[in-house]
Amino acid sequence: MGGSRLRTFVWIFLGLCLGSGCTKSVLRVERPVRSVAVVPFSIKGPSGEGRRFVEDPISGRNFVAGEITPGARGDLTGLLYQKMTEFPQLDVVPLKEVEKVMERGNFKKEPIASARKTGETFDVDGVVLGWVFRYEERIGNAISVERPASVSFVIHLVGVEEGSMLWSGRFQETQQPLSENVLKLGSFFRRGGVWLKAKSLAGVGMDEVLVSFPASREGPESEGE
Repeated sequence: MGGSRLRTFVWIFLGLCLGSGCTKSVLRVERPVRSVAVVPFSIKGPSGEGRRFVEDPISGRNFVAGEITPGARGDLTGLLYQKMTEFPQLDVVPLKEVEKVMERGNFKKEPIASARKTGETFDVDGVVLGWVFRYEERIGNAISVERPASVSFVIHLVGVEEGSMLWSGRFQETQQPLSENVLKLGSFFRRGGVWLKAKSLAGVGMDEVLVSFPASREGPESEGE
């Protein structure tokens, strides 16, 4: 195989492996959690004009903040709750029940302590909560855009018994065309080769992040075999 062809295949392979862009997730526990409560997303945008870095309240990591369009919190909370309910052996407290008892102000000041208190109320293993730092809607349509969608968020799983962060996943991406970055080849095809709206981009990112979420993916029948 010629050198140029070999380099082409290497670039394609790297694109498939790295196509998730800035998506990163860290698994911190070996045993799966059996029950969780999902807390609605919190918003932490830039305090001044223009983009700037903001700090994740739990991990301390820096994220690039930006515009957060109306409905971002509801979109992300709905997506996260839906995807939690898709784990076959994970008991998820109804979102409305969590919203009744949580005190949003306390989550801004003491997120881990507040998550633990909420979890104790429902006697669950963990509490899932997140922050959105950027949620910019695309300007244009699926074929042509003036500005692509851009999404940045973090999700944490707090252990109720331990009172510590068990797992975290983060996603930051501004959608790019394949012509601008060959390393986005895998990402380009997973996104259907079109310009996504912010909610769709967030949904793709959440799927990628939750791959390592510590919950069993086997159904009751599989486990009993």
